[in-house]
Amino acid sequence: MKKLLLLTTLFLAFSCSKDDESGETFLKKYDGTSWRIDANDSEILTLIDGTYFYNFVNTYDDVPYCNKLKEGVQTINGGQLEVTIKKNEPDEMIWELKIGGVVRSRNRLSVDGETLTDRGTFFDEDGSSSDETYTYTKTNASYSDYCN
Repeated sequence: MKKLLLLTTLFLAFSCSKDDESGETFLKKYDGTSWRIDANDSEILTLIDGTYFYNFVNTYDDVPYCNKLKEGVQTINGGQLEVTIKKNEPDEMIWELKIGGVVRSRNRLSVDGETLTDRGTFFDEDGSSSDETYTYTKTNASYSDYCN
């Protein structure tokens, strides 16, 4: 009986480690996939396994508002910020945004079927924080349809 238990434990250990070594990350798994807040909403998010991993467009106005993020320091709308990917595993990605070296937001992305959930925590200068959850549905529209 002990040998059977040991054999089962070894089998589980090797099967788990094989999955970990596959090299698949959240960004690889969803590379080029786009989501929309809802069918009538103008906000589209496209994930790319490349330099600019988070590509967001709001098409509400006549002129689309395009924003893309890469890991590291960058300037957006005249402000300097730093983006760090904290976790990039097959079923979850976590990234942080810092301004002036201070964490201002932390986002956790996960997918369940056709739905992407973005759980964001936003940190205020006074030390308080607030949580927001955004739910997106897969779409054929993409960031590149509106932005260069």
